[in-house]
Order: sequence, then structure tokens, then C-alpha cells
Amino acid sequence: MVNALGTAAQGIAAGFDRLDRAADRIAKDADSQDVATNMVDLLRARQDVRANVAVARTADQMIGTLLDELA
Repeated sequence: MVNALGTAAQGIAAGFDRLDRAADRIAKDADSQDVATNMVDLLRARQDVRANVAVARTADQMIGTLLDELA
């Protein structure tokens, strides 16, 4: 479960990296027709971060439950 937290943290970081890259492309190519593709990347990044946060929350709850059982 600790591994799940690490994996979730890496996924969150990757999601924010994707978000930063897409936002940078939107800022640089504001007049381009490719804005829609970059907006889709933003939405994918948001979804990636949300999914990894859910994994982290679930792993945290499972660790808490195990500690409660052992106490």
C-alpha cells in the first residue's frame, strides 16, 4: 500500500507536468487552430490528477484500517 502512495504521487506529478506543458502550448499558440487539442490535454491532465488523488486517498484509508485492526 505504501507503494500505491508512491505510484499515486508520481501520477499526480506527471498530471501536473502534462497540465503545464498544455498550458504553455496554449499560451504560445493562442492564434493556432490546435487550441482544441491542447484543451483536451488539459482535461486529460485534470482527470489523471483526480484519478491518482483517489488512489492515494484509498491507500491512505486502507493503511488507516490496517493500523486500527492491529491496535
